[in-house]
Amino acid sequence: MFANETPDENLVRQVKAGNEEAFARLMNRWHGRIYNYAFRYSNRKVFAQEVVQQTFIQVYQKIDQLEDVRRFLPWLYRIAANCCHSEGRSNRNRNALVSVVEELPEVIADSTPGDLYEKAERKSVVRAVLQEIPENQREVIILKEYEGLKFREIAAALGESENTVKSRLYYGLEAMRKQIIKRKLKEELYHGS
Repeated sequence: MFANETPDENLVRQVKAGNEEAFARLMNRWHGRIYNYAFRYSNRKVFAQEVVQQTFIQVYQKIDQLEDVRRFLPWLYRIAANCCHSEGRSNRNRNALVSVVEELPEVIADSTPGDLYEKAERKSVVRAVLQEIPENQREVIILKEYEGLKFREIAAALGESENTVKSRLYYGLEAMRKQIIKRKLKEELYHGS
């Protein structure tokens, strides 16, 4: 192996050599992040689970096509983004019901019911607003703000230029800000504040 490689690069080389255990380790390492990405993309747990499964099936099937092991992360997110698009298209024709259980807030020790409600309400508003902005802006926001990818990694994952990615982030965040302000104004008018 090469001295300057990251653990991901080492695992990818091992997977390419046929090491099933290395694939399991790679999958375990990235399962949660891909799930979070897909959940934020769709706001639905079942959708996210399906995307994770499809993503890692494709990673396993196509790992030999990855020529530069240093490009694993953007390659992985590109597959996940494509799976989100594909799953999103197939779900448009279904009336997917969001389980009430999915909407319940996490219980955190030493939190008052008011704190939990406020936190759940903020998360709910952000998730709802995120779903209202254009898909290409939503992808960039999720990859940058939630997944912590660098602009060059997002650009590689989405097959776009860094400037396009930066522009989509700016316009997406601005659209979210406007939607949140609009929601607050409606709420204030409705409640007579």
